[in-house]
Amino acid sequence: MKIRINIFVFFIISLLFFSGCIYSSNVLPLAVKQSSEKLCIKNVNIFTGDADRNILENADILIENKRITKIGAIFEPETDCRIIDGTGKTIIPGLIDHHIHISAPGGPPWFPVLPNQNLIDRNLSAFLFAGVTTVFDMGGAVYDLEALKKKISAEEKINPRLFYAGKMLTKKGGHPDPMLRELIPWPFSSILINQIAFLIEDREDIAPAISENTAHGSSLTKIMVDQIPMGIPSLYEDLITDIVKESDKAGRVVGSHIGSESDLLTGLNSGVQFFCHAPYRSSVSDSTIAAMLEKQAVIIPTLVVFEYSANFFKNELVFTDLDRQVLDPEILKAYMEVPEGGLKTDDPQLESWVHDVITYQEIKYENVRKMKEAGITIIAGSDSPNVATVGGASLHTEMRLLVERCGFTPIEAVAAATSVSGDMLEKTTGEKGLGRIRKGGPADLVILNGDFRDDITQTENIYMVISDGQIVNRQP
Repeated sequence: MKIRINIFVFFIISLLFFSGCIYSSNVLPLAVKQSSEKLCIKNVNIFTGDADRNILENADILIENKRITKIGAIFEPETDCRIIDGTGKTIIPGLIDHHIHISAPGGPPWFPVLPNQNLIDRNLSAFLFAGVTTVFDMGGAVYDLEALKKKISAEEKINPRLFYAGKMLTKKGGHPDPMLRELIPWPFSSILINQIAFLIEDREDIAPAISENTAHGSSLTKIMVDQIPMGIPSLYEDLITDIVKESDKAGRVVGSHIGSESDLLTGLNSGVQFFCHAPYRSSVSDSTIAAMLEKQAVIIPTLVVFEYSANFFKNELVFTDLDRQVLDPEILKAYMEVPEGGLKTDDPQLESWVHDVITYQEIKYENVRKMKEAGITIIAGSDSPNVATVGGASLHTEMRLLVERCGFTPIEAVAAATSVSGDMLEKTTGEKGLGRIRKGGPADLVILNGDFRDDITQTENIYMVISDGQIVNRQP
């Protein structure tokens, strides 16, 4: 293996808040001042987000006060409207990335990046540039995320809508504890671990953890049921059952990080219905698929993060054009300049995990194909920024992988990143209307130059992004 590592430490952590860092990311200047102007999009083809509805051909949309007030048959524009000619273009709902980590740098491990406000602002702008108008942070420092959400609300500029899980619940000694201790010297590793995770030893630790997250704006209880590296402790069924019960009392859904079929079954047997990642290091049996269907499981496969990671480990990583547009130039340059021999580890447990990511590179697609064919609800998410994955751009790659490798139609893939994701957000956050284009709904829209129905890569061919009724400046 040409690049051997501690590398994957960064991939797994995806929430790097401290690293003894050397580079401070440049801000991507995409946000613009808020404006109250009316917008009228004329003669455009409209995908409302619902995979079961036909695309509206040559229709109009009127936007006022950040909401969609008219949609459908062509109407005469009001005199005080800004007219946007949609002829030959297709409009889709603003995309939702249901699994991100907003403070992660997304750089290679040999190029540590200083986590700071510039980095977070750049990530927020990168998502918007790629048409992602809503993001869900799946694990991080809850106090920092609470402050960030307040900052976004107070600023007079456009940012994606932000929801978050807050601090993760993991078994003491479980993921990501060992990775952080491997990466960061004591005592800083201990400080960071306690910022981003509750280390659960017994039942008494559960209620205070959920209460703290809930008090600071968390919309979901995120738990860790995986072994990275292999052989470490992981939450077991009795503890997870109690976490589900306590979360239910707090009005919170539990979302479980998983790595294998065994992890998935542990969650299902404990009452978990929402899963972050499809099994990426094992196959999934028909009986497990049937159990998922019976228990109405919902899953975010995050195919792109494991695909890019496997290619990264094999030194075969290739970035898309959209990746290159939004990735910090210095970070992109660092990826192109791999140190001689890479970073090495003598830890056989780490080597075993990397081996599994590569070995099951193709099998993970079969797992998702089987879930899709069975009718299991699948939501699009990227787990970016991460090693090799890029905020915003990687969600488009996720949709492409769903189409090319998992049997989705382009419309089904876009629905997974819009209406299907929006329905889950309504369940977990109470926020209604995201991921759909409908009268009275939020004006989060992406105008494409082409038609994605025959070519899913057309979602990357963006003409304009409208977030919360305002046009995003996409000129870097």
